[in-house]
Amino acid sequence: MKNLVNSTIITVCLLILSAGIACVRTEYNLDKPGNLAANTPKNAVYRIENEWMQLENGLAEHPAAPGSASKIKVMLVGEATYSDLDYDRQEDAVIVLTYQGGGSGTFFYLAAALYENGKYSGTEGILLGDRIGSPAIKINNGLITIEYLDRGHDEPMAAVPGILHTRYFILKGARLTEIKPGNNETIYQGLLTLGHEVRSFLPCSERESLWLLGKSPALDTLIAEYDSTMASFPPYTPVFTILAGYRLPPPEHGFGADFKEAFWASRLVHISPKGNCRSDYITLDSLLPGETIYSPLTIKGKARGTWFFEGDFPVILLDDQGKKVAESYVTAQGEWMTKNFVEFEGTIDFKPTYSGTRGTLVLKKDNPTGLPQFDDALEIPINIK
Repeated sequence: MKNLVNSTIITVCLLILSAGIACVRTEYNLDKPGNLAANTPKNAVYRIENEWMQLENGLAEHPAAPGSASKIKVMLVGEATYSDLDYDRQEDAVIVLTYQGGGSGTFFYLAAALYENGKYSGTEGILLGDRIGSPAIKINNGLITIEYLDRGHDEPMAAVPGILHTRYFILKGARLTEIKPGNNETIYQGLLTLGHEVRSFLPCSERESLWLLGKSPALDTLIAEYDSTMASFPPYTPVFTILAGYRLPPPEHGFGADFKEAFWASRLVHISPKGNCRSDYITLDSLLPGETIYSPLTIKGKARGTWFFEGDFPVILLDDQGKKVAESYVTAQGEWMTKNFVEFEGTIDFKPTYSGTRGTLVLKKDNPTGLPQFDDALEIPINIK
């Protein structure tokens, strides 16, 4: 099987103190081929241990050295996890690969396969560890969270992995980049609002906003990125943001004293008006947070089949006081009895008497059981015209 593509011959010279210099010719694939995008992540090309390796049904292998019986083997572990990593409304894939170089080690790597024009293009893999526990991947709004068991630094390789590791990655350009929180820091996703006398951050799945402390190291960056990203939106429009930092008590004086908690923002990870807190389950194509809406409003997007019941789910428009303005439904545009994403479309009509007010568009998960533990919703802040 020939999986080493467009290989480049290089000469490796080893300095041996007792015998001068010995040179060995070997093959490495240093240049990624530009014409080998695949129709599935199982057949894409990935860079592992300085080689671009093309998988064939999840496997790539070649001799460890010319004439050697030992083989280098790269293998897909489990199934790919799909989500939009580069915010182009297309589902990319995140995978785990193992690398065996002929020795006793089995090295685990994290990689991505980016979807464009109907094909997948692999990225460079990032080393997770040697003979670790099976990794678990979760993706939300482009943030990749991976958990696995590993050993302590002083434990032998014969020990069973028992220490939980959690690592975070995002895509920058065409490369996975690790986000390493500092001591006591956590990665938060939520809605950021900045403006005159306003500095608030509402974490996903919470109801109480946090006051952004003025001495936060990332505050100047947040203000600059917010002003640039939201320049075409009305003032005080919330924007989806991923931050690193930690919670603190609120200040005793000033505007922050009205908040129950404050937030020390150490780093801006990502900011995008296209993001939302429920993107694992539902995304919108036709509406961004903070946009002005007109009646009738057409709503388009994608939701996982579990968000529907009998092929549709309810949409509710609320005014700035939380009172219902209008209600409608959107309908699946394909087979909805699946866990995959399904396109939906619908319209909602509302009276112009609410013109000029802020509001919220609520896309509710259809819950025929009526049990609150199965409730879910995506809430989009909008302006009613």
